[in-house]
Amino acid sequence: MRSVAKEIKITIVMSDVKANMPSGEEKEQIITMTHDSSMTVMSTLVKSGLIQGSFCGGRGDCGRCRVQFIKGVMIPTMHERSVMTAEELRQGYRLACLARPKDDCVIRLAFAEEKKIAILSEMMAVPENNDQLGQQNIQSNKQKSDVMIAVDLGTTTIAMQLVQIDTGKILDTYCAMNPQRRYGADVLSRIRASCEGQREELQRLVLSVLKEGVMQFSKNGRAILGMCIAGNTTMEHLLMGYDVLSLGYSPFTPVEIGLQEYKEPAWNFKVWITPGISAFVGGDIVAGLYALGLIPDNRGIDYSGQCEDSRDETDNAVGQGARLLLDLGTNGEMAITDGRRMIVTATAAGPAFEGGAGAGIVGSDMIANVARLLQKGVLDETGLLAEPWFSEGIDVGEPAVRLFPKDIRALQMAKAAVRAGVEILWNKMGRPRIGRVYLAGGFGYYLDVEAAFRIGLLPVSMRGRVKAVGNTSLAGAYHIGCDLLKGKTGKEKLEKQLSSIESINLAEQEEFDALYIRYMDLL
Repeated sequence: MRSVAKEIKITIVMSDVKANMPSGEEKEQIITMTHDSSMTVMSTLVKSGLIQGSFCGGRGDCGRCRVQFIKGVMIPTMHERSVMTAEELRQGYRLACLARPKDDCVIRLAFAEEKKIAILSEMMAVPENNDQLGQQNIQSNKQKSDVMIAVDLGTTTIAMQLVQIDTGKILDTYCAMNPQRRYGADVLSRIRASCEGQREELQRLVLSVLKEGVMQFSKNGRAILGMCIAGNTTMEHLLMGYDVLSLGYSPFTPVEIGLQEYKEPAWNFKVWITPGISAFVGGDIVAGLYALGLIPDNRGIDYSGQCEDSRDETDNAVGQGARLLLDLGTNGEMAITDGRRMIVTATAAGPAFEGGAGAGIVGSDMIANVARLLQKGVLDETGLLAEPWFSEGIDVGEPAVRLFPKDIRALQMAKAAVRAGVEILWNKMGRPRIGRVYLAGGFGYYLDVEAAFRIGLLPVSMRGRVKAVGNTSLAGAYHIGCDLLKGKTGKEKLEKQLSSIESINLAEQEEFDALYIRYMDLL
């Protein structure tokens, strides 16, 4: 006969600190709840509503779900020994996603305060190659005009904008963190959760944000004609409610990669899901390429002889040569084109560019801090911290956050993968002159470009050619949606344009491992 799991009592002590409360007069709130001893502490905390979930899908990778056992502490797991100091373990600190107490216990929540992530809703600056986008944010003489909704469906954040179709004027913005994060910060965690029975819940969570945005936009009385949603392949699959099992294993086959329509009975307008190129290069990158005017078409724009009229550049060579698009976050997607041929790829960057590894530092700040440590000689080019910081960590930023060797190593691994990917794309394109590097998304928007050159994320040959272009996924969703509504494009035309784009898997490239090792150093 199968044994029944033992039920125990977990008493949770939480500090109740009021904003105007004098120091030393904090109160403590005590909650006692029943816990299934076969489950982790995390499961009970989520069920009780005390937390939303983990950032790593319950694997213990992020190290953020710390609790302190005041009574009933258990022996630490090997993983906990690797992510906590001996002193922390002696003080009873454990990870809620791994801890499985067998007897009544008392714990204190010790979760690290999550670094606030800026949700980028700024559409891109006017690019050099697409005159159409010059109409953005121009005031209209009309009192009212037709509107649509553009959506950037990100793994971490969701940005929605109500936009005038004729002028590109932004009328309203709605932003939210992606609530699917409770099942993990990366797409693999979401895929795992979906395959373990959470498919409908993951769909419901993201749909709830979209409905809140539509509700806000509907209050101004304008008739919404359509919505266009751009996201990576996994995010779009989860919204559509598809089985994502095939996205988690080689050969990583999407259920559907073309232009799709989403049917929501509550909405009386069309909803399009932007097409993708592969399991790793999705609709968000296609939207960015569309917004920048980089998607090859029958005309074949040759960039090799172009020279842009750019008032903020003194290098006359800027604009001559190929274009490179980098969108770096949890995944690093990249594309290169000479106007006639395009090659795209993606690499797993982990949280280093978006959530700042275990230290909880935004990726752009992480790069700036590591560059400063290199300059001061506290850190060498191999990523080694000098003593005593190697053992004790080093405080950076304001307010101070402590960096440990593992945090720097996570950045090195992400940086090496991206730099290797860039070089492979460049080699496959025939090593052309790079005329412009576009940095898309929040990471690129806030990045200190010189710091990126200092740590070797970008080759120095690209100095003076880098341009942050904001949320190109959001901009592209707007332009694809507009063109669909106006009949300027359609499913057949879009998919034909994308069919000529070459997608490569970096893991299958012979030179990737050697390049990855070469670029681990911070130079």
